[in-house]
Amino acid sequence: MKLRAVIAASTAALLLAACSSGDDSEPDPDQKDGSELVQSSPLTGERLEDGLPQNAPLAVKIDNTSAGAPQVGLDRADLVVEETVEGGATRLAAIFYSDMPEEVGHVRSLRATDIGIAKPANAHVVASGGAGQTMDRMRQAEVPVVSEDGGNGGFSRQPGKGAPYNVLANLAQISGDLGPIAPTVPYLPWAENEEDATSSETAATTATVRFAPFHTTEWAHGDGGWTRSNGIADPEFTARNLIVLFADERDAGYTDPAGNPVPETDFVGEGRAVVFAGGSVIEGAWSKEDHGSQIQLADAEGNAIQLAPGKSWIELVNNSTADVSWG
Repeated sequence: MKLRAVIAASTAALLLAACSSGDDSEPDPDQKDGSELVQSSPLTGERLEDGLPQNAPLAVKIDNTSAGAPQVGLDRADLVVEETVEGGATRLAAIFYSDMPEEVGHVRSLRATDIGIAKPANAHVVASGGAGQTMDRMRQAEVPVVSEDGGNGGFSRQPGKGAPYNVLANLAQISGDLGPIAPTVPYLPWAENEEDATSSETAATTATVRFAPFHTTEWAHGDGGWTRSNGIADPEFTARNLIVLFADERDAGYTDPAGNPVPETDFVGEGRAVVFAGGSVIEGAWSKEDHGSQIQLADAEGNAIQLAPGKSWIELVNNSTADVSWG
């Protein structure tokens, strides 16, 4: 996996496109002449004619079981990461930046895996709560948490649904309380435009991502992009890029109330990657230098993969138990 050769150049170029004006000065948001900088979203790579959003990015922990259905507001996220939790289930970390819905959920507790998910976006994690050990880990990693259990505002309970599957978050209120905060790096290696994005001659219109024997996420590609065939959102999230990243998993050191060991995915280092870019699939590898770094992607020959601007979904799966197939 010859990834290191492309990391420095790719990151520098992307940071220039997303965050700088070509010199050491700060871009002037009121500049309206022909030299005006058009920034790109660090979370989608899309051009932002009016500049970066004047709010904080929020990584919302959303239940991904039938008990928490339907998922509310998921379609309005910029990027979603599906991660493994205890008992063979998964949970979503949906990152919102360009759009702040007043109802998102149903919100659940955080995991230490969220450190590596939230830090590249410079995001606050929005959760119903978390184990003491996990909250300590978040503080040590300097990842801020907005928690219902912690007494933060912006949470409500949906009538007619039982706890803990009834928590909704008002992101407009939460983000308004925090003020404007910008991501520090582009989350993924974005191409400048659709034409420059990496593609493959290997077509794919369906994908199956098996996290564990008890959970599989099914995908189909259509005119709008990739959507889950067995999803529980209303409406469903549509991804321009579907990215499967294989990573090591370890015991987080505690159990849930039912006695199941809680896992933690080590979202740093490198591993196998399968990238569904449009209606094609590219096999290769990913790398991430530390929890806060941009994710880099390369094909099997070590050439950098550049993603088309748009919304993305990352399947963060366990090296030893997960698998992916397509057709």
